[in-house]
Amino acid sequence: MDENTVWINPKVAREWGIKNDQYLWLVNQDGIRSDFPIKARVTERIRWDSVYIVHGFGHADKRLTRCYGKGASDAKMITRVHVDPVMGGTGMRGNFVTFVFEPEKEEAQS
Repeated sequence: MDENTVWINPKVAREWGIKNDQYLWLVNQDGIRSDFPIKARVTERIRWDSVYIVHGFGHADKRLTRCYGKGASDAKMITRVHVDPVMGGTGMRGNFVTFVFEPEKEEAQS
């Protein structure tokens, strides 16, 4: 695929005014923002309380030509990792995102 998309349930898309194929940015609960915009995929295939993006896109290193600037990096959005104290397993699904529709001021000026 050329770029990843963020899967959004139609109920959430209606509440936010998000249209299919619209570009937006993601911001997580710690204020970390995706470096690049990601295209919305409005679909019933995702729960209303979740979003989904394919791993491996949105990297900021220009040498990664297949994924530089294409979509959003899921790894960047995961800033909270819960570790099980007994067996050491990790849970990375305790992160939350919101949608932003305008580029950051620095992006807008360039």
